[in-house]
Amino acid sequence: MNNITGKVVERMEAMGARSIIASLGPSICGTCYEVGEDVFTEVVNQFPLAKSQTRDGKYALDLPAGLVGVLSECGIASEVSQQCTAESSDLFSYRRDGVCGRQAGVIWI
Repeated sequence: MNNITGKVVERMEAMGARSIIASLGPSICGTCYEVGEDVFTEVVNQFPLAKSQTRDGKYALDLPAGLVGVLSECGIASEVSQQCTAESSDLFSYRRDGVCGRQAGVIWI
């Protein structure tokens, strides 16, 4: 949690980028991403918009919301998928299935 997003945006702008749009694909939603109090506190201290809770009131994080907040502070527009990997049976979710699978992330400039 060293502000990698802000640093990437700064670097892209230093290289001449003028129209940056971030697209966030499916991920676990804030209602489903339960975490312990220690992780919750550390993340929310740096990314307040990531604060969430599960349906039964336990600590949870909304990582896309936290990232959108950082992007917004950098002046970057974002598009966010509303698909939750834990709620959609079409998508892989270790949290939902408890079975290890493989995933890939794509970042390009």
